[in-house]
Amino acid sequence: MKKHTEINTKNNQTQHNATIAMTPRRAHPDWKPQPCGLSREELRKIVAEILG
Repeated sequence: MKKHTEINTKNNQTQHNATIAMTPRRAHPDWKPQPCGLSREELRKIVAEILG
């Protein structure tokens, strides 16, 4: 996805950065998660511990 960028004024650069921050990141179509060796229950415990 190509982004349109205005030339070098501070205001335009700020607007460009805000536009990039709002666009969602997309994974490569061939991306697959790698197994971490933990069960779902173990992962749930870790998440519950982190979130409180």
